[in-house]
Amino acid sequence: MEISINIFGSPLNQNHRLIHLYQLTYFLASAMKIMKYIYSVMFATMMILLTASTFNYSFSQTPDSNLASNIINNKELVVPKNVKNFVILIPNEAHESPELPKDQRLINQPYVPQNLVVHPSTKIVWFAGDVGHMRKVILEDENSNKIFNSILKFNSASKALPFNQSGKFTYFETKANKDDPNFVMKGSVTVTGPEPNSSIDVSKNSLKSNFDTLSVIMIPTKDINKHAKILNENSLNILDQYSFKDLRQTAGGGANQTLLVLGSNGPIDTTISTLKKITSTLPYS
Repeated sequence: MEISINIFGSPLNQNHRLIHLYQLTYFLASAMKIMKYIYSVMFATMMILLTASTFNYSFSQTPDSNLASNIINNKELVVPKNVKNFVILIPNEAHESPELPKDQRLINQPYVPQNLVVHPSTKIVWFAGDVGHMRKVILEDENSNKIFNSILKFNSASKALPFNQSGKFTYFETKANKDDPNFVMKGSVTVTGPEPNSSIDVSKNSLKSNFDTLSVIMIPTKDINKHAKILNENSLNILDQYSFKDLRQTAGGGANQTLLVLGSNGPIDTTISTLKKITSTLPYS
């Protein structure tokens, strides 16, 4: 008895010795189609990953840390060597003492970030975002020698300060709060030297950046999209962000302030003017 089957629409006798060749050919053709599909998927996946990697090449951070949240939670930042300028924020209500009722303060530090680690090639700028107050920045070296003194009006910036030597520098303002005369606004800048045995671990909580200028700003969380548009129009990139409930606890159970870390390759004056533009529109301004 003969049994007929249909392969590619043509009836063939099962006993025909060519059926094995047809079956093998059909199997190989099917396998090639499947492999071609798999290769296409693999290629597409690789292109997506490569594109994402290229998009994010300008900013990356250590796997076990988050840049903006580290600034909030640890009050520190290590700046990469190639960054030319860093703008430290004097936030709104920076002059309020932690010994006073907590509803006076927004963020947990008088300077953002309060402790900075940089290389000698990086210049530092202080930006005054403390609404309605005149702020003073006095910088001393490890021998208590005053090497910088700047008085800043609200929504203004200091001159860029270069560092010619390594070491830990302290900056401060005394008598910033009349209700707590003992309170001192205080921050630090540690300048790492070229020596390989430096005590500073420059890889800790650090980042890689292709931007000339880095800065930070604190804005209401609900207004992120509005301010992101202004930043984008002025070529300032949001590198990272972290939302938190401010110390006034005015939000109904949720985060109401967001710290943005910004990067730019334009002139530092553009960064400063953009910060001014945003700060002047904030609700506490």
